[in-house]
Amino acid sequence: MRTTRLWVSDLSASAGAIVLNERNHHYLTRVLRAKQGAPLILFDGQGRVAEAEIQAITKQTTTVTVTTPHQSPDTRVPIVLCLSIIKPDRFDWALQKATELGASGIQPLTTCYTEGMPKGERLQKKFAHWQEILVNACEQSEHYWLPTLHPIMEFSTWLTAPRDRIVIAHPDCTVSSIPATSGLTHLLIGPEGGFTDLEVQQAIQAGAAGFSLGPRILRAETAAVVGMTLLARDLGFL
Repeated sequence: MRTTRLWVSDLSASAGAIVLNERNHHYLTRVLRAKQGAPLILFDGQGRVAEAEIQAITKQTTTVTVTTPHQSPDTRVPIVLCLSIIKPDRFDWALQKATELGASGIQPLTTCYTEGMPKGERLQKKFAHWQEILVNACEQSEHYWLPTLHPIMEFSTWLTAPRDRIVIAHPDCTVSSIPATSGLTHLLIGPEGGFTDLEVQQAIQAGAAGFSLGPRILRAETAAVVGMTLLARDLGFL
């Protein structure tokens, strides 16, 4: 039987007992109906992993005994998914799949065709929601390293900073493979409606290489998964 894996924000460097947060307590007691003595694996999203066992359960808390953590190697693919904000459910799905595929980072972008951009308190809640999606996807797919969730940036502003390599998915491009290289590859995926001609030109001027995802026009969330998969193949991770 598969051992339950849970993300914890702070995993001590030494063995001992810890009280799990409300999220993990609820999942163990209300969803899994876990019992005292059940084994767990805890991880902090930065490679630190430890075996644990449920020591005690009350209505409000779950206490676990944790073994001395060990450091797990970083198995993330050196790809940052730079995805324009799209419809919430589709953006959420893309984040989940990119995490399962092992993305090193997620960079939300606003572009010319971005719609429904949250602001203020709604933006803070949305960012926390995205982070939770990454955590859930890591728990499900047995990744011990969380992708880095970068703050939302405007497309042209993001292009001004130096990057190891930028790849822009565009239907007019015929190049369907990218040579392996060191450093991070930043994959640009546009919104519904795609990038404007000016945005494509700006990306090329910033050093981006065009990348074809095939002959069909894909939805943005589909393009994110296909692009991640093809790049991971080219970089030798598939």
